[in-house]
Amino acid sequence: MAILSRLFGRGAATPEVAIRASALGSNFIDIPVHRFHGQCQSSPNGRFTIAWRDGNDDGTRGGARSEGKGRYLLLDGKAVTADGRLERPNDGKVADNGTFVLNDWRFFTSELRGTFCAFRADGTEILRRKFKANLYNNGLARDGRYACCQTCNSPDERDSSVLTIFDLEKGMEVTSWRPESGWANGYNFSDDGQHIFLSYQQGPPLRYTLAGDFLDRTLWVESALDRGDLYMIDRVIKETHPKPQGAFARRLIESADKALSAVRADDPRTRAWALKLKGTCLDGLEEYPAALACYEQGLALDPKLGVKRRIEQLRKKLASTS
Repeated sequence: MAILSRLFGRGAATPEVAIRASALGSNFIDIPVHRFHGQCQSSPNGRFTIAWRDGNDDGTRGGARSEGKGRYLLLDGKAVTADGRLERPNDGKVADNGTFVLNDWRFFTSELRGTFCAFRADGTEILRRKFKANLYNNGLARDGRYACCQTCNSPDERDSSVLTIFDLEKGMEVTSWRPESGWANGYNFSDDGQHIFLSYQQGPPLRYTLAGDFLDRTLWVESALDRGDLYMIDRVIKETHPKPQGAFARRLIESADKALSAVRADDPRTRAWALKLKGTCLDGLEEYPAALACYEQGLALDPKLGVKRRIEQLRKKLASTS
């Protein structure tokens, strides 16, 4: 009973460890006996819970500040096995073996800074990697071997917008690269440790090697075109010289039409952009009257669309053949 009292405060019948669901992607936890309230995430097997608080002990200072370190706890069941401090702990993840990671946002300085931290189940540090960039998010393999963190944009060429992979068994950084598919919302490692899957709000998870080779690039492109993603249409057109042709151009036109059907009525600039992209594809197919119509409609919606010269060229071409 004494052990239960130390863990739960009032005995097993009324444990003082309460977890509440949150719509923000992580849960909240209250542990009054440790004077702790913060966010938390559990391990996939449910055994461990990593909890963190980006704020000082009395709760009067959180977020960007000049002093008052945040706190983190690791629980094995209901027992606290690690209790530590970081400037601004965030984005906690914990593996089935109790290995856990945190992003330290380090806003004790006005500079762009962040530190990725990894720990064993007993709280001992595995590694700490400082970046000259703010940290966006992180990921951890279910078995605790591999981890990763993504940085935000930064003036520092080395650390700007990179995904960095760590081998936590060896306690070392493996590699660092910029995902072509952009910043992900989540990460999963394959069971054999050969691949990392980047998850997004839209589209399927995308597979890379740990070295950064993009294995699912075709899937990424096709999925975006299926959604009518204008950024992807624009990207593909820029990769095609001089202009898309044949069945490929038809595929892009279908995607542009899907985008046009989804554009809000109060968003003329996006509609103009979609019309320009469709016109470019029609141009590549030498369907000049239809291309000209798209360019003219787009220009009427956005005078800065950048198609005036091509409109003039097409008008002269069509006039000379009439």
